[in-house]
Amino acid sequence: MSIQPFRQNRRDTVSALAAYYSTEPVPLPAPRLRPLTALEQMYAYWGSDQA
Repeated sequence: MSIQPFRQNRRDTVSALAAYYSTEPVPLPAPRLRPLTALEQMYAYWGSDQA
């Protein structure tokens, strides 16, 4: 018994790629981040030299 490839609808693939490679960028709103606590700021500052 041979393996049959999965058939894809060509129109769906083309439309999905066209939306992904559109020439005009779609502006997405940036997520609102909460301010860091003092402890998180300390770890962000002193932990930055550990990389």
